[in-house]
Amino acid sequence: MSPDDLDTTSSRSGTALLPPRRSPGSPTIASAPTGDRATRVRELLEHTAACTDPDELQRLRRSVVTQYLPVATSLAARYAGRGVERSDLEQLAFLGLVKAVRRWEPGRSEDFLQFAVPTIVGEIKRYFRDHSWLVRPPRRIQELRAAITEAEQTGRHRDGTPATEAELAAATGVTPREIGEARAAAACCRPRSLDESQGAGLALALSWGADDQELRRVEDKATVDRLLETLTDREREVVRMRFGNGWSQSRIGTEIGVSQMQVSRWLRTIADKLRTSIDT
Repeated sequence: MSPDDLDTTSSRSGTALLPPRRSPGSPTIASAPTGDRATRVRELLEHTAACTDPDELQRLRRSVVTQYLPVATSLAARYAGRGVERSDLEQLAFLGLVKAVRRWEPGRSEDFLQFAVPTIVGEIKRYFRDHSWLVRPPRRIQELRAAITEAEQTGRHRDGTPATEAELAAATGVTPREIGEARAAAACCRPRSLDESQGAGLALALSWGADDQELRRVEDKATVDRLLETLTDREREVVRMRFGNGWSQSRIGTEIGVSQMQVSRWLRTIADKLRTSIDT
């Protein structure tokens, strides 16, 4: 996004949800035009309202956008560290600034900054709402998280201790259980990786069950039953005595009245039939 993109930006819709969080060392809104410079910017804005020449209108708007780019950068910095690249945040802030310049009208706001800041912040917040959730919780949970954060900022005790869940529930008009539900939803935005070498992701991975060997035995038994159905009654009986009872070929021969050599040939034939059945 650049000032040259002023008349080619697309619009987005939505409701702001996330409260701002200032990152260490981020610039402040004090970088907005002041004094004579602010007066000139105000005059440029007033000219845009009456300008009918498309080229001149674009030039005026570009000038205003350029003056307030540091403001947009400052606001974008407040949302750093939440899973969105800093450059992407700045692009969103620039888009919001362009929209503010295009939408401003005389009488809408005495101070353009008071009109531009909510527009810029709203653009960033809408992006977080629509694109940052890997698992999107209900809308009421998203809105409650924003209300909780605001209540935490204003409800801190004089000694610096944070407000309790009961106090937050009273401030937001919900139950303590709903407070816990909204806080738990924070994991939906950036779940922990199960490939972590330590931490919550590893603990979750280790809690998963191992392979159930009994399930494998069930599969093997079903396969054996299917293969035995391809044998004759006598062949199944020979298999039962040899592998079920563990009898020797000689004992099997004595049991059914044949030689040990005959039993050996039967077993080879049975093995060939079972291999053929497996391959098919």
